[in-house]
Amino acid sequence: MTSILIAEDHKMLSDSIKTMLEKQYHIVDQVFVGSDVIIAALKHKPDIILLDINLPVLNGMEVAKQIKAIVPQVKIVFLSMYAEENFIKFARELNVSGYLLKDSGIEEILKALEKIENGEIYYDSKLLEKETNLHHNDFFIKQFSLSKREVEVISLINKGLNTDQIAKKMKVSYETVKSHRKNIFFKLGFNKSTELIQFAVEYRI
Repeated sequence: MTSILIAEDHKMLSDSIKTMLEKQYHIVDQVFVGSDVIIAALKHKPDIILLDINLPVLNGMEVAKQIKAIVPQVKIVFLSMYAEENFIKFARELNVSGYLLKDSGIEEILKALEKIENGEIYYDSKLLEKETNLHHNDFFIKQFSLSKREVEVISLINKGLNTDQIAKKMKVSYETVKSHRKNIFFKLGFNKSTELIQFAVEYRI
């Protein structure tokens, strides 16, 4: 019997998926935090991981990259509410086995798993019908619009450094840091530094 690890932070949804699948699949475990997925994958070595993209502590995309590196034989299927083009592109580039939307019915999920078991790649049939900017105000989406330098600036702001200190730390000009700050606030839609700090803490930047 094919073994499946469910990684979904909403327990009710996780339990629902488990109930739907356990007659046909061996559910080895349910985990609710990103960092625990890697531990569970090494422990159980499941055939398939149903992996939520937006997991706490470590998001599903980072989890997928690590699992691909350490247990490449495990088939990863993203399970997400997001139909954003960037996420779908990431999934294809990482060569995961599938991408399912959370509003998929049991028939779609079972169809996907059957194809994936047989070595095929399966992307939710509704992805082409979805608008890719449905969640444009979602902070989880917004963080992926940031450049690496902007993320570095946010991290240093979160550590209490001012603009001058950040410029020296990054070995760039004061004006460059000001420009980064301006772009960050614009992309995230923030007006106050306190909002940025809260964002950095929540997403562990």
